Amino acid sequence: MSSNSQDLNQVEAVKKIIKGLDEINSLCFDSNVKNKIKELQSFVVSTFEVDSTSFMEDMIYNKMIEVKQISPDLYVKLYMLYRNLVRGKISKEEASNSFDSCLSLYSFDEMVY
Repeated sequence: MSSNSQDLNQVEAVKKIIKGLDEINSLCFDSNVKNKIKELQSFVVSTFEVDSTSFMEDMIYNKMIEVKQISPDLYVKLYMLYRNLVRGKISKEEASNSFDSCLSLYSFDEMVY
């Protein structure tokens, strides 16, 4: 295995770790756990020099597509958040906070009767 393919595998592994931490962070409501997750993300990003903004963009986009049919209001909020992040109008931290608040304000679970 060449060093280039090893480097690509390591980069992909780091991307998966950061993406997983972002997903856990968005699902968690405990502030202590959220703080620990952010510390771990910062450590991984600084250690491996990876841009975490693209992971946040991916996470917002995926959630946006997921809720499109279930909650049009949440879809619009996430779309605007996504566009602002892509255009550089808000930082990754602001996007993360807005993403968390959007998910907590809108219930997109289906009711079963």
